[in-house]
Amino acid sequence: MKKKLLKVTLTIICVILIWHHLPYYYNNDKVADYVTKNAEPKSRMMCAGYVVLAMWHGGCPIGPVVLPAYAYSKILPQMGFDEIPIKGYSPKVGDISVLPRNSRHPFGHIAVYNGKIWVSDFKQKSLYPSKAYQANGKCQIFRISDGWHWKHVWISPLDWFEWAKVGTKNWKILN
Repeated sequence: MKKKLLKVTLTIICVILIWHHLPYYYNNDKVADYVTKNAEPKSRMMCAGYVVLAMWHGGCPIGPVVLPAYAYSKILPQMGFDEIPIKGYSPKVGDISVLPRNSRHPFGHIAVYNGKIWVSDFKQKSLYPSKAYQANGKCQIFRISDGWHWKHVWISPLDWFEWAKVGTKNWKILN
């Protein structure tokens, strides 16, 4: 029984290690098309879920779990995305914006530029989906070219702890 458990454990570890270093083919147009076609009339507070699903459809195996939107500012560079300076910025199809969390939005925000507008779980009127984000003014833009890329994902356990803490902040402990 112990040998079988050891084999299963080692197999799982190998699969995880391989999974975190696989190449992938990314297509910005597919991402922009998918997120635009699936956008809701107004926000459902699920921006990260919609953008991650669009990225999967574009070829990027971003991860099996949807994280808070602000967390993607650390993950996208590990997937091969480059951060684009805001000064002199000109949007391109497939660009991804990550906005930090604030007092009104503890998970932050993430959206994709489709060539005309920014789209997340809804079609936005501007880069900033609300006045709270606009007042802050902070934003990170990430870009990747179409083609083959390598992912090198390593998420610190401290990051997972922080995300879990934010996600459960308002939960009441049930007895």
